[in-house]
Amino acid sequence: MSVIYKPMSKEHIKAVSQIERECFSNAWSENAFYQELENPLSLTVVALHINDVSQQITKEIVAGFVNVRIVAGEVYINNIAVSQPFRRMGYGKGLLLSLEKIAVSKNASFITLEVRESNFPAISLYASLGYKTAGKRKGFYRDPSEDAVLMTKYLI
Repeated sequence: MSVIYKPMSKEHIKAVSQIERECFSNAWSENAFYQELENPLSLTVVALHINDVSQQITKEIVAGFVNVRIVAGEVYINNIAVSQPFRRMGYGKGLLLSLEKIAVSKNASFITLEVRESNFPAISLYASLGYKTAGKRKGFYRDPSEDAVLMTKYLI
């Protein structure tokens, strides 16, 4: 088993959209991910799980993704998700570390995100990578209604 982290292309959108629906109650549409490819401020990185099917054939499976906006040296995570069969295997951490390398290469000063207050596994992951709680947004999420914890990692 191996993994590759790379920018999303059109061939990944169907799988990314499926993971989005699996993980979020207010999921983005497939069309929204196509639009992200056209947006110069947007970046989506996919985690590709590589299976060696035979000596001559390999199969790439989209295990997860992170979608961000990069604006004026600031990185805003919109969505990060890992498909259920690939959770707790390091894909989320790998996506964030891959994103951090890209952010540093673009001279970004920080990466920030919102996370459901009850999403303890995600909060723990972010904290382990140096993200700090920066505040709360009351009633930010719907279906169900919940506060968001703002977390930021400063790169400079």
